[in-house]
Amino acid sequence: MSNNFKPLTEQIAEKLIQQFEEGTSLFQKGGGEPLQMPLNPSTGKNYRGAPALILLLKQEADPRWMTLDQGNFMKNNVMKEEKGTLISFYKTRELQDTGEKNDKGKPKMTSVKLDEPKLATAFVFNAKQLKDMRPLEVKAPDPERLGQILGPEPGLRAVAEKLIAEKPGESSIKDALKANIAAIFLSAQLQQPYDIGDHIGYIKPWSQLLKEEPAELFKAANDAQYIADKVLRQEKKMTNKTTLNKGDVIPYKGDTIKVLSILKGKTAQVENSDGAKFKVGPKDGLYAALVDAKNSVREATVKELQPQEEKNYAIAR
Repeated sequence: MSNNFKPLTEQIAEKLIQQFEEGTSLFQKGGGEPLQMPLNPSTGKNYRGAPALILLLKQEADPRWMTLDQGNFMKNNVMKEEKGTLISFYKTRELQDTGEKNDKGKPKMTSVKLDEPKLATAFVFNAKQLKDMRPLEVKAPDPERLGQILGPEPGLRAVAEKLIAEKPGESSIKDALKANIAAIFLSAQLQQPYDIGDHIGYIKPWSQLLKEEPAELFKAANDAQYIADKVLRQEKKMTNKTTLNKGDVIPYKGDTIKVLSILKGKTAQVENSDGAKFKVGPKDGLYAALVDAKNSVREATVKELQPQEEKNYAIAR
């Protein structure tokens, strides 16, 4: 039977096993070029979870991927005889007919939020398969941000492993797979080369796992996305806890302080509820007091959102 008739989980698991055997997988090729998270240029958003892993395993130099319709809309048509890469994902919104017609007599469509996520599939094409794509703009990696995330840990995988250790699964092999995929996602998000480290001994157990339970690869990828997101949220919290940031709205001593902009030297241009504008710098006592007030509000909000976060994690699994 052709591979095309196999479930996508089996197709991707078989491809990864083949890469393991050839020594060409991302898990075995660290220390090279920095990774980049797969990106949909028509939406400006990164692919996530299992779809992101599928596209990363293609190891394309350009991280941009679009569907045929998206490419046509962006006037980046797919070149002749190019084949797409199949991905599956859970969508939370879909277009529905409003029952009205537009100026050209075609049905008006609107984006509607679904009551429950729905499994969908799509073929996507890499930038090299599309016509007239603009040159890729690559932002320089931020070593200061990487240092903030790593803290005392020796690498991104160690950061992921530390989070997994808080909620260990039933299998060390599966946990190791999740941690390494999370490290790949974090490396791609931060534009860092993937660090192979000492996990090579897991290659054979992973191959055996994927032969017996191919669906575990997508489960691991979705769990890894949750882990990577949590690491990045924690990093953002750590930064926000020590600074004022543009857009902060802080209740303070019966007043409301809004941060309008951040100037040189992290000085904040702020405005109170009466419309009075003034500057406050990191060396000012008011700056520290505003940071403390902001953190108090955030901690209360996090406690309220925790149950929803756990629900989203269940959906990802």
